[in-house]
Amino acid sequence: MMICAVMFGLVTLATAVTGQYSTVTSLEKEFWMWKMEDSPAYATNLDYYDFNDRLRSYNTSIFGKRKGDIEAFNTRLEAVSTEGFTAKQKADYDILSDTLNTYIDGHQWALYTAINPVSFLEGIHLYYPAVMASTNTRGDFENCIARLKRMPNLIQEVIDSMALSITLNRTLHRHSIETVPAQIARMLVNDTEDSYFYNAFKEPLNATGHITETDKQDLRTRGAAAVQGVIQAYSDLKDYIENVYMNNTRPETGVNTLDNGEEFYKACLKWHLSVDMTPEEVHNLGLQEVERIYQNMLNVMQRQQFDGTVKEYYASLNNDSRFIYDDADRIIQEYESIIHERIEPKLPEYFKNIPDIPIVVDKLSYDGPGGEYDPATEGSPGIFYVNLFRPKENPTYEFMSLALHEVSPGHHLQHIVGLRANLPDFRSKPEYSFYEPPFYFPYYTAYVEGWALYAEYLGEEMGLYKDDYELMGRYSAEMLRACRLVVDTGLHYYNWEQQTAIEYMLNYTALSREAVTIEVNRYITWPGQACGYKVGEIRIRELRSKAETELGSLFNLKDFHSVLITNGPMPLSVLETTVDDWITNTRNSAPSPTSAAATVRQRGIIHVFGLLSCVIFVYNMRKTN
Repeated sequence: MMICAVMFGLVTLATAVTGQYSTVTSLEKEFWMWKMEDSPAYATNLDYYDFNDRLRSYNTSIFGKRKGDIEAFNTRLEAVSTEGFTAKQKADYDILSDTLNTYIDGHQWALYTAINPVSFLEGIHLYYPAVMASTNTRGDFENCIARLKRMPNLIQEVIDSMALSITLNRTLHRHSIETVPAQIARMLVNDTEDSYFYNAFKEPLNATGHITETDKQDLRTRGAAAVQGVIQAYSDLKDYIENVYMNNTRPETGVNTLDNGEEFYKACLKWHLSVDMTPEEVHNLGLQEVERIYQNMLNVMQRQQFDGTVKEYYASLNNDSRFIYDDADRIIQEYESIIHERIEPKLPEYFKNIPDIPIVVDKLSYDGPGGEYDPATEGSPGIFYVNLFRPKENPTYEFMSLALHEVSPGHHLQHIVGLRANLPDFRSKPEYSFYEPPFYFPYYTAYVEGWALYAEYLGEEMGLYKDDYELMGRYSAEMLRACRLVVDTGLHYYNWEQQTAIEYMLNYTALSREAVTIEVNRYITWPGQACGYKVGEIRIRELRSKAETELGSLFNLKDFHSVLITNGPMPLSVLETTVDDWITNTRNSAPSPTSAAATVRQRGIIHVFGLLSCVIFVYNMRKTN
């Protein structure tokens, strides 16, 4: 009777737990659909077509409504009891809770960088709204026209937001926006049909067989008129930046010079790091890492009998024709060879269940970072974009580390494993925005970029750096991330000027002055973002060392990697709990050989006894009745 009662109690508890967890999963789905409606163009990119005629609002008046919606989600989540949750269920709860609370807590900073939605790195002039989802019906083209007609209003909202930043003295620095007018100018074509925004009304419309020629011409005419309105709106944005905003950019480099700016910068750091670290701690960690990596560089230089400074060493490589390709197509081909012929054959030795989702290499459309990953979907490959605006500044000895970071086992592998792991959509398909933090949903930069930097380190274990030159390319890339800790905090906390940061980085990295300048301007524009890489990588390596020490012979590197990437982006605190649970479960699920047979016998006896007790219990109940 007692055993049956216990069994009944366990079933009741399991039912309660299942009910509580189903509330979490329902909230995840509702939150995702809210996100799709709030970001219609992003929804279109992800093949959600319910909002194809709409655009996201940049009107600051909507900030309060968004916060209220998220608070409502959070109230419902807080009512869920996590008692009895599995480790995975608890992690799901914690990640959703952190996502919602990060946004709510960040609302106090809504009128800081979030009201500066345009920079040389980000904005509607670089990431055009997806104006066309598909070309199957006339309704698709009508949605396209409707969205185009909304764009002038959207651009005006951007201008109004920037005007508010001027009023509040919270503008960007000149370095963040001075190249934007030239970026916009490339969009201001004289012939409407040459515009990107008119593309849907050319071949896609011509190829549609079930629309009459009369209706096609009507769509072209109305489409052209809408596109002309878009071009004029972009021209107005360009004029506003040149003639108004540029005259009001903040004079000092760091955001700490804004009102309450020091606390704002700390909030930015926490948003990107997902752990509490002071600017002083981040800065000192950077100095330590710079010194450690610098010694590794000196060791290689000594091995090669190079008598000079690190800066002189990299200058000699950058003037060596063996490492310089003045041909963008050849650089693309070299990356394809590295990815498919050198990296991919090694992956099964370190990872299991690798999804068969392809990656392609393409040229970056703007002069931004050295490389960028555009996530794959189930229907389209991932894209590794390479900055080829100055091909001679892409020395081949750096190719391997960048490919490891952006492709595999870095961002591409990280993403496609999460894509196949049946994660909630808001975790497997995050929309990043780095101008809005800390008033935005977390991207978990330290986890995402920390993994990619760990992938560069893992390349050493995998034997992928073929010689000392590629190894020095790795050290250069790692040094860049270490310098970021020093420079980002230097700019936004220790009052460094742009040139101070540039000279510091030139002393330690292989980058040219022009490339370093772009890097430093990036840190000026996105306070705290560049610090996530090193902090995340260090924490991942610490967790691996902990697992190896505690598990000993039970440690399996493939399983460890699966634990890290099958759960998708998360705060570092949740990542640590996840790894701790895995360590405990691995240890507990490995009985000693001497007790294994006894355990099987004991379980068999308990099972038989339990069944017999239940039979007796049922018999007595029937007899009583």
